[in-house]
Amino acid sequence: AAARTLFLLQGALLDVEAPLKICGDVHGQYHDLLRIFDCGGFPPESNYIFLGDYVDRGKQSLETIALLFAYKVKYPETVFLLRGNHECASITRIYGFYDECKRRHSVKLWKLICDVFNCMPVCGVVDDRVICMHGGLSPE
Repeated sequence: AAARTLFLLQGALLDVEAPLKICGDVHGQYHDLLRIFDCGGFPPESNYIFLGDYVDRGKQSLETIALLFAYKVKYPETVFLLRGNHECASITRIYGFYDECKRRHSVKLWKLICDVFNCMPVCGVVDDRVICMHGGLSPE
């Protein structure tokens, strides 16, 4: 609930300041996420913007999203999480996160996390110069 509130307060477009690390798809690879922090520095010593796709495909999506949400809550001005196409209920039903939640915890948890996904920002602008997002811009 705290992460959801922060996302709603920050809005869909984030203004962030350098220096920060920009990280792409983690896809439930919890140990890879820890390696990213080992190499780049753990929050709050280093600032991060993640570009989405935190869950699905990997075996530890729950640990991955839990750690990222925890860092977002603890360090809201150091860790920024954007929404990717896998932060969507219909996609997670197909690619594994739903099944992982159901098997390891509950469908209720999956629904709660998907509700948080729906509140995540989709774009970040670094120092008014660099635009960060998971995918591209629609012609519309």
